Amino acid sequence: MASGIRLNRFGVDTKLTSPTRPRCLPWASTSIGSMYATPGARNKATYASALDVPVKPTETSMSPLARLPTSSVLRSLFLSIFFTSPLLFRPGLAVFKAIATSELALLNPDRNPVLRAVIRPLVYDQFCAGRNVAEIKKTSSAIKQLGFSGVVLCYGKEVQLDANNKPYGYGEGQMLNLEDEVKQWQTGYLNTLKMVGPGDWLGVKLTGAGLNITKALLDGQSAPKEFVEAMEVVCRQAQSQGCRIWIDSEQQVLQKTIDEWTFDLMRRWNKGDKALVFNTVQAYLKCSRDKVEHQLQVAAKEGWRSAIKLVRGAYMSNDKRELIHDTKAETDACYDSIVEDLLHGTGFSAFQSSPELKHDLVLAGHNTKTIRRAASMASDLASRRQLKVVPEFGQLQGMADDIGCELLQLGENASRSAGSGMSFVPRVYKCLTWGSVRECMQYLTRRLVENRGAADRMQEGAVQLRQELWRRLSFRSS
Repeated sequence: MASGIRLNRFGVDTKLTSPTRPRCLPWASTSIGSMYATPGARNKATYASALDVPVKPTETSMSPLARLPTSSVLRSLFLSIFFTSPLLFRPGLAVFKAIATSELALLNPDRNPVLRAVIRPLVYDQFCAGRNVAEIKKTSSAIKQLGFSGVVLCYGKEVQLDANNKPYGYGEGQMLNLEDEVKQWQTGYLNTLKMVGPGDWLGVKLTGAGLNITKALLDGQSAPKEFVEAMEVVCRQAQSQGCRIWIDSEQQVLQKTIDEWTFDLMRRWNKGDKALVFNTVQAYLKCSRDKVEHQLQVAAKEGWRSAIKLVRGAYMSNDKRELIHDTKAETDACYDSIVEDLLHGTGFSAFQSSPELKHDLVLAGHNTKTIRRAASMASDLASRRQLKVVPEFGQLQGMADDIGCELLQLGENASRSAGSGMSFVPRVYKCLTWGSVRECMQYLTRRLVENRGAADRMQEGAVQLRQELWRRLSFRSS
């Protein structure tokens, strides 16, 4: 661990309690103060014990994976072997990165049928919803038939920058004018909304609006009027359909401006009892608690409803290392403590200054212990009528199917036993990305890196997958 770092009992860097502005939050007010302070409303013993909620699998009569189709079990098992084998993973990732960043037609899977024939069945179909309306609706319908509350549909187009802040995969002269790029982006998201229904979500990446918008984000500019007008159309359409929107996080060189533009959207649309637009906070950043506090304070002051999607983070290979927690344990502790405080409505000064503050929360993650703990904590608090925000859960398609299906069973059990006082029924969503194979390559590469970073979880999941496959082959009930 780096010298000079002092950790509190949650494994969090106590230097963040100083009033200096975190590097990834340059717009934050210095008056926020200590973000990692012990909640004033509860004593130390209560706070520590809350993070020690027993982490137990849901009690069920069958394996959570029993509801998955055999094709998904087989593909997940194959990928788990790939992710946990250095001999397979390292060269495979190198090839994927080369394809994702290349400008050559030979390495474009949309133009090279042989390449597409390899990538699509092995990787694309695991993590992506499809390339057209028919494929996407089929995938979405299958997800809902499994019992999920709905889907989060994301258009896979985005821009990523290299170490010199140059866009990957774009040659000279590929930048269109701002109006044309934004118009294409708007059309893509309106088409995406045509493929979802009431209760579903729209996932938005701002860099997907093109190189001009990416440059504006990089330079810290105000949102161009063309973009503002396009988002107005997209938000209005989503609201009319009964859908919600989350704005995805992206690389930290862009995130400051993404947050500012998202705050403007929340000011515009998050009025009343239900938020339309959600901002994303990445818990692997050392300033993540500061960002949560800042958003809660601004929402309370200005009178709009805060809405947060909490994730661990997916840009480890792109972001500056000094901005990220030094260990995975610190990231886990940070994520868990934010969840703990939001569910209890304590731990952030905004709750003390505005006791009636209402907000919405989505817990997007694939860490089994964290999700089980959060669901158990929410159930316990709800049974005692002390739950301050009802969390919703989301996992990416093709990832953490074990915990996603376990949450579904928890909800089914809770619904059946509602009369016994258990009032928390988790709503679980699957996040689906659509687009051509080429458009989704940056997204797919991040999924490979993210899964490799969770090799221990993948090994544990592989055991469950093999057991489930054996159960089906031997016609035994679990």
